[in-house]
Amino acid sequence: MLEIDGSIGGGSVLRIGVGLAAALGKEIRIYNIRRSRSQPGLKAQHLAGLLGVAELCDAELEGAELGSQEVVFRPGGIRKDKLKIKIETAGSVGLVLQTLQLACLAASHSVEIEIDGGGTFGKWAPPLPYFKLVNFSILRRFGYRAEVEVDREGFYPKGGARVAAIFYPSQISGPLDLTERGQLLRITGTSLASTHLRRAEVAERQAAAARELLKYRIPIELDVRYADTRSPGSGIVLAAAFERTILGGDALGERGKRAEEVGREAAQSLIEDIKTGATLDLYMSDQMIPFTGLFGGCFRCPRLTEHLKTNIELVKRILERPVSVTQRESSVEISAR
Repeated sequence: MLEIDGSIGGGSVLRIGVGLAAALGKEIRIYNIRRSRSQPGLKAQHLAGLLGVAELCDAELEGAELGSQEVVFRPGGIRKDKLKIKIETAGSVGLVLQTLQLACLAASHSVEIEIDGGGTFGKWAPPLPYFKLVNFSILRRFGYRAEVEVDREGFYPKGGARVAAIFYPSQISGPLDLTERGQLLRITGTSLASTHLRRAEVAERQAAAARELLKYRIPIELDVRYADTRSPGSGIVLAAAFERTILGGDALGERGKRAEEVGREAAQSLIEDIKTGATLDLYMSDQMIPFTGLFGGCFRCPRLTEHLKTNIELVKRILERPVSVTQRESSVEISAR
């Protein structure tokens, strides 16, 4: 059984640890889960993802309850082709999908997932449009196809999202080489706001402010839309498509934060990552580490973050694969060979 001390990081230790264990078909025990947090142990979104993966893998679980700081996960085979998950809070739908994305690598068939509840936009988590525009698009290039559709968006505090995703059998066969990004081709994105904010034209203002900063001589296509939600909210996700990769940038609307500030924040984040010469943005670097650990590969990220350091350490401990980290002139190269 794999033994992982969860105090090396936060919730990502559970998500990545259980996801990799499911992909490998190995038992894992994770203890000291979120030990350094003000409210340690499993929260609702962690529990929802854990229970979902356990159901998918027909796994035996110990410690799967709110506040638990220790979990034992014993996966079986993936025989289900449909899965329903309930998130009682505004916890991130994207972070639940992150674990399932790894687990479904072990599936020999397509897996359809329905998620009821949770948030499609939220703090400290990739918004759901990011998965469609960046995560899924990059991994599709290497042979792992997935789709996601949103029937209802969810914002804090009520959440209430309804999301359908499907993961197809993985065809990844070799190293994920992202050492070069090629020419910048276009920038796409989604500027979204709840219908509560239509009168103030929040979605349009977010998009206009982002476009004003993005002065590249390439096509810039931003989808502006409104959605019926249980709580008011807004956000914007941008994606810069290069010949060989995609970089993302996003920002979340908050009470007292002008829509123009939200749009500029997302655009500035994207611009700064483009300037570094990185081949992946910070979010995707976190999410790519487990895949490079499993299949080998190399990429360049803007800088090392605590999340990235944690995920690298998990790959070393769980997969026993060496990972090299090399500081370049304006970016960091990460390689797992």
